[in-house]
Amino acid sequence: MSPARRFTTLFALVTLLAAVQLPGQAIAQESPEDLVRDRAEIVLDPGYWFNYVHELLVGGTLVLPVPIDVVKPEMYLPTDPVSTGDDVWELPRRERDLLGVDYEWRGKTKTVEDFLRDTETDAVAFVHDGRLVADYYTNGWSADQRHQAWSVTKSFTSTLVGKAVDDRLVRSVDDPIEAYIDELHGTAWEGVTIENLLEMESGVHWDESTPVLAENTQVQQWIELALDLYTDGTLGKTRNEFLMSLPRTAEPGTEFSYNSGNTQVLAWLVETVYDQPFSELLTDELWKPAGMAADAEILTDRVGDAIASQSLYATTADLARLGELFRNDGRVAGGPRVVSRKWVREATTMTDTSDGQYGYQWWRGVAPGGYAASGFQGQRIEVSPDDCLTGVRFAHNLGVRARSNDDDPGSDGFDVTSGNGEWGAAYRAVAEELGGCERGRSGD
Repeated sequence: MSPARRFTTLFALVTLLAAVQLPGQAIAQESPEDLVRDRAEIVLDPGYWFNYVHELLVGGTLVLPVPIDVVKPEMYLPTDPVSTGDDVWELPRRERDLLGVDYEWRGKTKTVEDFLRDTETDAVAFVHDGRLVADYYTNGWSADQRHQAWSVTKSFTSTLVGKAVDDRLVRSVDDPIEAYIDELHGTAWEGVTIENLLEMESGVHWDESTPVLAENTQVQQWIELALDLYTDGTLGKTRNEFLMSLPRTAEPGTEFSYNSGNTQVLAWLVETVYDQPFSELLTDELWKPAGMAADAEILTDRVGDAIASQSLYATTADLARLGELFRNDGRVAGGPRVVSRKWVREATTMTDTSDGQYGYQWWRGVAPGGYAASGFQGQRIEVSPDDCLTGVRFAHNLGVRARSNDDDPGSDGFDVTSGNGEWGAAYRAVAEELGGCERGRSGD
């Protein structure tokens, strides 16, 4: 058997094993046949391995060269549907070939095509001046398949908080969270304001960056959720039970600490004030009004409460629509307003406590004045209002990077890598190639 044939056979077996779903799961998966074909094309390209060695030697970055996302909580937890409506926000196409756009990265001149090949990227799309100018797919993915968005989900959740503020169901983000959720009286969350939650300043313990899985709060929660599900509540904890069990480590509003528990409490907030399950709320208040084109899915616990910090499964174009919604100051281009301009501006204003890196569940972007929704393994919605450009990336980039003292003095020596640095270089090059705004925003 030839080396290429042995490779494609091996990857077919890996893919088929990874694609196994438990009954009742409905997350769209990569086509095994397309994955094998596309992956063979990538790893049989010598350029892939030349770059792999270059990244290891120059950047100290070691990425697992696996064909798929190997972290799959949807394999053992249920999902709820998020439904689209009849009115779709059309993104008219104006094709531009961006594969040859070049940028500098770690001493090399590379292209967007190289970026797709080298960074375990599954999909990228660019919307310029409200028109879809390019979208590219690898590793068996396509435009109509849903991908795990990981913490990009947080920006959807915070937008629903903005809707609740607009609808006056939340009086003020300065209110303490227990004013809306009685169960949080007497817990570490008491006295934490809604704004503290939005800005990742609750002071409640959560550590999802440690590689020590026994100490990783996100992993601990997944285990508790699964135990609760498969023992019908005899063991483990639901989402809310787990959140209420967390201790406080700092005074609210004094420290920035990235915390998915904050976002899950925000989901609990909007579920409470609207008196709806999160999936229905997301459908009625955001998905349909924003004209999303495809149904989505979101992970839940046994009792149907959403893990709304990291578990939206959606298409590339629908993530782009959220970016465009914010670029257009909260309204659909030529259509209805979904969230107020005031909320968009507040949500994308970076805080001093985060050293200018974080707003209301949005990160500082890679372009001046820009902002981004960002998730584990390289998921990204990148918005540059000054360039009238929204970019989306789906990926399964998973590895480690040796930190230098210049990057982070006093660090523990390693950092999880997601390819976001190189994404920034590629995105800025695309923005320059497209030449900035032509038509501008369509918000009022």
